[in-house]
Order: sequence, then structure tokens, then C-alpha cells
Amino acid sequence: MATTFTTINQSLVDERVVTALRYVLPMLRSFSLGFSTTPLILNNAVYVPIATDPTVATKTAGTTATATGTLVGQLVTVDTPIAAAWDAVEGSTPGNLFESYWADKSAGAVYALAKSVIDAALGQITIANYSNVEGTDKLTVASADFGANDLGLLWQYAATKIRERVSSLGLNAAYAGALMGETNLASIFSNTGVNFISSGVLPQLIGMNTWAYPAFPANSENLGGAVFGQSAILVAMGTPDELMAAGDGNIADRRIITDPDSGISVLYTLKADAGGTLTGECQIYYGLAVGQDSIVRLVSA
Repeated sequence: MATTFTTINQSLVDERVVTALRYVLPMLRSFSLGFSTTPLILNNAVYVPIATDPTVATKTAGTTATATGTLVGQLVTVDTPIAAAWDAVEGSTPGNLFESYWADKSAGAVYALAKSVIDAALGQITIANYSNVEGTDKLTVASADFGANDLGLLWQYAATKIRERVSSLGLNAAYAGALMGETNLASIFSNTGVNFISSGVLPQLIGMNTWAYPAFPANSENLGGAVFGQSAILVAMGTPDELMAAGDGNIADRRIITDPDSGISVLYTLKADAGGTLTGECQIYYGLAVGQDSIVRLVSA
């Protein structure tokens, strides 16, 4: 017997999926992103841009100034297929809750996919991949002592090392929590209408897109956070181009859901099996590469 679920609201699914993509976008935008506009076969390569800003040169009449700002890129192999799936068995979920349940699970799957990409990208921040000089490439301070003065030092190191306009600051839970516990910072931001004690979301700090990420990996070097130049880590993403394979039947819906603002897409699949079970799946391909040496680490020891 085929499932008799009939209350899936695909517009609601799309809305929740796009909302989930936008939720993780501040973290993803700490990296240089490349998206394929067409579906991919595994191990295709995607072009990821690496941009540097121009410097000022003396202008000679009748000639073009020497180009010092470049827009180049690197082909990154999309070699990692990941998916997150969920299901619902007929009779186990009240009909009036099913529509919202299904859409929320779709959003949760997308968040799990994005988190997997972020985890892998942050795993690239190692001594083997980037320089490691105290006062230039890293700031060493215990999380319990981390505060506004250390933010100033991070700004100083980043301003010296990272020659890009776009920089981001990512912190693990211990370092983010230390900032949230700083009375002076809380007072300053509460007066500007940004209450991060209430929201739990860090505002822009030291002129940078700032985010807290509890799963920030220690990477065997007590890593607690980092300042990212946007070209430090290259991330390529795309959706699979796959035909219905053996064992992949009962597909009731398969389509690409895209955030129109960022271009990030996922492949959404809905299966309806005999016995009254629906299964949903979101899938992406991604690949990573080390870019420029434009990272300042925050370490505890």
C-alpha cells in the first residue's frame, strides 16, 4: 500500500531550506566560495575565485596604471558527497503537525550539511597549512582571560597580515562566552540596540563579520578561533547530477532548492514507499583547498 500522506507543503519546505542556508551563510562567507551553476558529477572541478585589492600607482597621462589588483582563481575538486535524510511513518505523526514537521526536518538536514562543510573547512587551519609566528600569525591567550584588549590585538595582527577588505572573526564557545561575560562590552552594545546577552548572537566586532561556533575544532593545537581573510580557505560546492539509480526508486519529487541571494543550492528528494513511509533527503557535493596565508589564529596555549 502506498503512503496516503498528502499534506506536504513544498513552498514551506523551500522557505525553511532557504532560511537554514541563510542562517549559516555568515560562517560560510568567511571562506572563498565557488558554486557550480549546473549540477555536478562527483570529482568535477569548480572554479573558486581568489581576489586581491589594487594598490595605488602614479598615473601617467595616456597610459593605463600597472595592474596590482588581481582576480584569479583555483580549480577545486568537488570530491565529497554528503547527504542528510529523515522520514515519517504514517500513523506516527498527527496530520495537523506533519506539514510543519516535514519542513523543519528539511531545514535541519540543510543545517547538518552546512555544518559538515564548515567543520571540514575549519579543519584546514593547521600549522602545516598556515604560518605560526606569535604576534603576527597567532595570539595566545587563555579563554578565561580573553576580552576587549585581546580583540584590539587581533585587529592589529589582522590589519598587518591580511591584505583584504573582507575579514571575519570566528570564535569557539569558550572565547565567545568570555566576550559575552564582559560587562563593558555588554554595556556598549546595549546602548547601540545590540543586545547579544539576550540574543546569544555576537554583533560585528573590530570591524569584522563575527560568529560563534561551538564545534570549532582544536586541530591538535588548542585552536579557539581565528580571523579569516576571505581567500584563506577555498570551498567549492554544488548539487549532484544523478539519474535514478537501482535501489533509488519510489521518487515522488526531486528538485534543486536555491537561495537566490547567495546561490547556494541543495538537491532535495522525496520518496514515497509502500507501507506508508515518506523519506526526505538533502544532498550536496563539496571540495576544499588551502588558499592564501591570510589567517590569524587564536590559541589557548
